[in-house]
Amino acid sequence: MFQVKNGPHLAVLLGCILYGMTGLFLASIHNLPITSVIFYRLLFGLIFIFTFLLATNRLGELKPGKRKFRLLLQGIFIMVNMFFYFLCVKETCFSIAILLEYTAPVYVMLASPFLLKEKVGKESIAALFLAISGVYLVIRPEGGFGSLEFSGSRLIGIASGLFAGMVLAVIIMNVRVLKRDHSEFAIAFWGTAISCLLMLPFAFETSLSFLAPNLFILVVFGIVSVGIGGILTTIGYANLQSQTGSLLALIEPVAGVFFDLVFLGVTLSAGTLAGCILVLTAAVIVSYNGSSKSSVACADYLENAESY
Repeated sequence: MFQVKNGPHLAVLLGCILYGMTGLFLASIHNLPITSVIFYRLLFGLIFIFTFLLATNRLGELKPGKRKFRLLLQGIFIMVNMFFYFLCVKETCFSIAILLEYTAPVYVMLASPFLLKEKVGKESIAALFLAISGVYLVIRPEGGFGSLEFSGSRLIGIASGLFAGMVLAVIIMNVRVLKRDHSEFAIAFWGTAISCLLMLPFAFETSLSFLAPNLFILVVFGIVSVGIGGILTTIGYANLQSQTGSLLALIEPVAGVFFDLVFLGVTLSAGTLAGCILVLTAAVIVSYNGSSKSSVACADYLENAESY
């Protein structure tokens, strides 16, 4: 555990930067279907997480509590999210994929009043408008939407990215319920384990001749992304307010864009960069608004406590 004051903040930042390296790993993996990449990424990440929990005497936290069916659903959601997210990366690029996935807070905002009984303020509505505008700029082709071929791989990638964002929203809301009976480590471990088990049939669809050249990259991918990245962000989120954690997590799409530009040489249009700024601005507004409300609520509580 991080004991220094800024430890949890640094943990989230480092974890999300590691998540942002997904595009680099995928660019280094060749001749493997998405399903095989997902399985081995989960497998090696799961092995690393289990080893970490074993070494830190945390295996007791893995005992499932109530809502076991929701744990099963969490694993299914994670698997579906990864598949469509990676498909978007393959058909477009990492920068577009991660920005489309980060439309998830928009879906959470729309659904939370009905499912979680949360209120939506004017700031959230403004953020929704900015996010939709940003997504439009990201996915808009040069000749407008009329120039898109509905059979093109780009459209498939865009649709996959948007769907991945919707599934991520479901994952976020499901975690809020699971936290009542499970630790963050238990949720992360069982979600990964169930996803890995569901993807097991795809482990044998790739011949050894294709798997062997990619094995080292897959091991590093799983350890860095699912393993170390998952542990770091879990430590950070466990010691930070959720609003602060979500705000720091915005480093992930920024890191993804940076890696695309510097290491992969991906050319991004001015519209894509403008859309990136709008989406990040929308997320900052939502996070800052939630943080302000929490601070006000805390102040009211202390004031009322002093009056007794």
